[in-house]
Amino acid sequence: MMSFRPGGTDYGPTGQAAGGEGGLDSQWNGVDEHEVVVKERVACDRCRQRKAEAQCTFRLAHKAKEKRQRVLISSVYERRLEHISNRIEELYGIIGQLRDERHNGDSSLMAPTRLRAPSYSSLQSGSLRASPKAPAPAEGIESALFAHVICAARALETAVMNDPYSRAVDDITSALNTLRSTVNDQKQQNETLEGSRSFLKALPSGLSLRDLPIPSSLRDLPIPSMDKIMACLRITQESSPSEIYWPFEFGFLGDFTQYVIRACTPGPISDMELIIVHYVLYSLFTQCSVGADDETLRQDYDVQAATCRESLETILSSLSFHIDTNIDSICALYMASLHCLHRGKVSTAWTFISRASLMCLALGLHSSHAMVTEQENAVQRKMCLFWAVYALEKAVALRLGRPSTIRDQDITIPRLTLDRKMTSLAYNRLPDWIDVASLYGRLYDSLYSPTALTQPSSVRVSRTSALASELERMIAARTGYYNRPDLWSSHVLDLNLSRFMIHANRAIEYSTLASIYRGIPTESPSGIIPCTQCITAARVALEESEASIAILSDAAKWPTGLHEWINEILLLAPFIPLTILVCNVVDTADASDLGRLKGVVDGLQSLAQSPRYASCNRQLRIFKPLYDVAARYVEAKTSRESTDTISSLFTNPDTDVYFDDDTWFTLFDLAKGFILHRRHVICQGHSENTVRYTAHKCTALCPSKAARTGLNAALQILEYQELVQFEAKDAQRITEKFWKAFWEAIGLPLLSL
Repeated sequence: MMSFRPGGTDYGPTGQAAGGEGGLDSQWNGVDEHEVVVKERVACDRCRQRKAEAQCTFRLAHKAKEKRQRVLISSVYERRLEHISNRIEELYGIIGQLRDERHNGDSSLMAPTRLRAPSYSSLQSGSLRASPKAPAPAEGIESALFAHVICAARALETAVMNDPYSRAVDDITSALNTLRSTVNDQKQQNETLEGSRSFLKALPSGLSLRDLPIPSSLRDLPIPSMDKIMACLRITQESSPSEIYWPFEFGFLGDFTQYVIRACTPGPISDMELIIVHYVLYSLFTQCSVGADDETLRQDYDVQAATCRESLETILSSLSFHIDTNIDSICALYMASLHCLHRGKVSTAWTFISRASLMCLALGLHSSHAMVTEQENAVQRKMCLFWAVYALEKAVALRLGRPSTIRDQDITIPRLTLDRKMTSLAYNRLPDWIDVASLYGRLYDSLYSPTALTQPSSVRVSRTSALASELERMIAARTGYYNRPDLWSSHVLDLNLSRFMIHANRAIEYSTLASIYRGIPTESPSGIIPCTQCITAARVALEESEASIAILSDAAKWPTGLHEWINEILLLAPFIPLTILVCNVVDTADASDLGRLKGVVDGLQSLAQSPRYASCNRQLRIFKPLYDVAARYVEAKTSRESTDTISSLFTNPDTDVYFDDDTWFTLFDLAKGFILHRRHVICQGHSENTVRYTAHKCTALCPSKAARTGLNAALQILEYQELVQFEAKDAQRITEKFWKAFWEAIGLPLLSL
């Protein structure tokens, strides 16, 4: 048996070495003192076959590494190490400065606290608050809405270019050029924003992403202090459903408290859980601000809500592509989509909600068979979350003109019935919310999908009429909900806020109805005017939009979170109906529709003066040029028609044959020329009889009795001495005097030319 002893000897039963001392010493003399070498003679297979004594020698231990000469570090590596060292020192300095600032600001009521050591996220957030030169996010308009603007602009341009009289008016040409430039600029801006990130967060000066610990930064984001969070949760728990609304799809308040504990204490927490924490806290602080009576307390709630919002958007901007498929991820992505919609990031909202809907399908939340083994509480939680995702996904898909990812034929779970605690006008949780969402999904499939657009006209008209009738019935039923919200919801809102939401909802409903009716092929000669039902729905939508704008003008200050949501409604509600009525005004010159356009534009201009509603400038950049071109075109067209009506007076003596515009301008030139000729005759010393004879010849050239009467009366009123003293500066006064007498003679009000 082989033994591993120091010295490399094999001790047998007697304890004597197997090898001689001389041989061992001779081998040891040539070995380094630090090297452990074990040698042993073991018979190999060949030795055994020969039955000879063992003659094989091998090492039983690895030879220690020989000492090597130290390789000198090159100057390149020296510079890199020095650069890294300097960066670390700079980072330590920044962290220390931020720690001092936080320590100095802890006594302030408004200062949010951080529960952990500052990292990349806190640096980022601090730079956003401290830097006054942070670029404001550019505001774009999604392509689905902007397509309506392009259609209306083309209709205006076609109408102006086909009318030579309008083309000759400088004001119309200038307004049309402004509209072209505005549309092109907005189109380029939209294309730029579509390829950019939705939430851009500036890094501190001199730092880049690879300089900062990204993986550990999200859990160290700024968050309100623990006492403020607990106070907010206690208010939520002790408040009645009429004061603070807790969305049922968020689960129970006790479950959310567990998320808060994990977020505010050391330990692992996922990005999805952080999204849930920051979004729900943002929503709760906003609701507390709405109900606060003390102005100082309201401002504190707004500051805490803003802190949660900034952290939430930082997480969304850094979210990984790979997300675990579970209930927390579905809930977090649903909340992220809601936040993006309120912030006007519709494309990003679609990215989140479509991902959430696919996760719902993957987990079987739509299938009753997949939840047979689930407990009752878990089944109810999943059903609430699924139907919330379903309703939001259908609405966003219709707004962007995209097919839904959830097919109604695949759903086997029962529809969710809302009780009084689950409904809310503020969150658009009406009793028929699932029915409306289902209709939204069928609108795309039946009217706007590529297959639907290839159907014959009769099929499209039939589908449009059926879907429009269904939506009209829903609108009629919702009128009862709006008149008495206390009958179906326990959530009580401020009176002005409730009135605004009712008018805004009705504006969006009728805007959707107008979009449905627009699918009916037009019968107008110009080809740009929708059917009568579409125009009627657009008028109601614009009137409701104007009413909601008027409420905002008189309302008190609301929390910042509500202002962001309101600004998005002010974009969506009047957008489609305004473009529809612009096309109608161009075709019909309807003064009442022009007044509706003016009311909305003036209302938005008034709101845009306030910093709270500065986002109204986004749609005003489009609405104002559209209205200006339409208004000037209608003004020119009305003036032209008025001139044509007056020209009908100048007909043949015995018939009513209409003379064209050349006859009218001939009369004008005739009178003007006669005034100058009469002055020349008088200045040459001719008698007054000669002058009257010339006037008689001039009136004889008039094409009708009315024209002759008016011209003769106008010429007679010009006194002899006045023309004798006639000078160039008097030409305007004498001309006006002439035309005043002319119109009075033929019994019409003065029309200046």
